[in-house]
Amino acid sequence: MKHSHVRAILAGSVPNLAQWFNLYLYATFAPYFRTEFFDADSPNSLIYVYGLFALTFVVRPFGSWLFGRLADSKGRQLALIVAVTTMSAGSIALALTPTAHAIGPWAAVILTGVSILQGIATGGEYGAATVLLSEAGTRGHRGFFASFQSATIVGGLVLAQACLMALVISSDRAAISEWGWRVAFAAGGAAGLASLWWARGLTHAEPAARARQADRASTLAALFRQHWRPLVWVFLLTAGGSAAFYTYTVTAPLIIRETFFAKDGAKGELTATAVVLAAFIVLMLLQPVGGALSDRIGRKPLLIAFGALGMVSTGVLLLVARSVTSAVAIFGTLAIAFVVLTCYLSVSGIAKAEVFPAPIRSLGVGFGYAVANSIFGGTAPLVYHATTADDSAGFIVYMTALVAVSLCAAIWMRGGVATPLDASDKPAEH
Repeated sequence: MKHSHVRAILAGSVPNLAQWFNLYLYATFAPYFRTEFFDADSPNSLIYVYGLFALTFVVRPFGSWLFGRLADSKGRQLALIVAVTTMSAGSIALALTPTAHAIGPWAAVILTGVSILQGIATGGEYGAATVLLSEAGTRGHRGFFASFQSATIVGGLVLAQACLMALVISSDRAAISEWGWRVAFAAGGAAGLASLWWARGLTHAEPAARARQADRASTLAALFRQHWRPLVWVFLLTAGGSAAFYTYTVTAPLIIRETFFAKDGAKGELTATAVVLAAFIVLMLLQPVGGALSDRIGRKPLLIAFGALGMVSTGVLLLVARSVTSAVAIFGTLAIAFVVLTCYLSVSGIAKAEVFPAPIRSLGVGFGYAVANSIFGGTAPLVYHATTADDSAGFIVYMTALVAVSLCAAIWMRGGVATPLDASDKPAEH
């Protein structure tokens, strides 16, 4: 691997890691800070905070349009820098925000505003990072290169979970709810800004001709008129994949922590947090493996494997999370579920990038992903907590149907190991 290729991976991966670290701090600490922004006695406070988490996804299509245009016309890395800066500023603002005990409903208003701002930033960052790493790869290794985006997405989960574990070890639930979450958000904001400073010398050169062409081609009108088929395919593929991702990495870990806490209190919560952290590390390490495998056998077999196996693994994971308190059994269940998830996560970015021409690639990837993710992905934790009472059968049926949609999209896909990024800017057929 050439030095320039390593620089390109780092230029896209390090800011991407910081971006998702900031996003997942919200998902990880929501059960703790909910009482600081909403009525502590309200049984719906958890629904409210996950409702705002879902709101970050609702505004993502706007962010994908705004930053997609910027990435296609002015450069992928510039869009990435602006998005990460915006996200980091939001985290720092949350760390400093007075709670409902001090300013009443205005705390929830500020939380809502920051959620919208961070949702716009995340919607734009995904397409820029995906395309930067996909285009930086070399023939026969693009899947491996692109998989570092998904690896750093999971890396954000690892860092957020590590922050929680450090706080669980050093304090208790009451302290985390009172001030621990502020420390986590401050660390996330600082890490985001530090990642941009660190990566400032790793600029990834992009052809000026492409930027001039993108000024004319990278519009929603052109996307809907000329590239609607790949756009619909990206939407369908993302629907089940993103819903499964947030169910596996946000909802299931929360259920596991609550199940362990109900049995063994603080000791059980610490055990559950450690098990989830170890499983997230496994998921992170699996991403380059999945990307490299796709360079040998193609993206399609892995995506089909996710669809077929995910229709079974989702229900099993949720049922086990609600009832099992064996650390070994939980880790094994998570590990198996994460192998299934890797079949989607490690190749979804490169698979989407391969179906759009360069002048509209960031907008196409980002917008298709953001719309599906806003409807199905970010709403998954909210749907679970709003609809689940004594059992999760209805939610399992819902998730199985969504994964089946992604399976159909994977079967619809054409292509093998070769990628259009190696030869031309013509979009692949589906």
